[in-house]
Amino acid sequence: MTTPGYGVQNPSGQGSFGGQSYANISYAGAVAAVVVVIGSLLKWVKAEYEGESATAKGMDGDGVWTLIAGIVAIALFLAGVFMQKAILSASAAVPSLVALIVAVLNIADTERLVKAKLEDEGASSSQAEQLAKAFDTSPSFGLYLVLIGALVAVAAGVMAFLQTRRSS
Repeated sequence: MTTPGYGVQNPSGQGSFGGQSYANISYAGAVAAVVVVIGSLLKWVKAEYEGESATAKGMDGDGVWTLIAGIVAIALFLAGVFMQKAILSASAAVPSLVALIVAVLNIADTERLVKAKLEDEGASSSQAEQLAKAFDTSPSFGLYLVLIGALVAVAAGVMAFLQTRRSS
């Protein structure tokens, strides 16, 4: 017996994908999206200059976008489970991909967040850029959490999408 948009039914009443419960895939995606949300609130960049060090949190810059993307992904994954619609869980891959792209951009350019923080503190754009280049910057724990959480959430969304393809 099948339910449209949900997949093959097993005796437990939940759809399956590769021998695993479809709900488990969505719950894993939701947990990964929670990791994105948590990482968005933590330190993203460590900056050092002449023996002094400072940190910048995700919320000082692009972490706002990953926070929003993580919350939307959580809602979509859970809506997919509760409404028994794999396509809703599959659509969670989109905000998860946004969080992934933002994390990669910030890891590739750690000065980006330092510039944003300096501009928020009143420095002009050109001053912030010059100051940010003087700092020795490196990614911190929160940014890596966003990256890992977003990767897992994208994978869960893709698996949910494959479930919708399998059930058609």
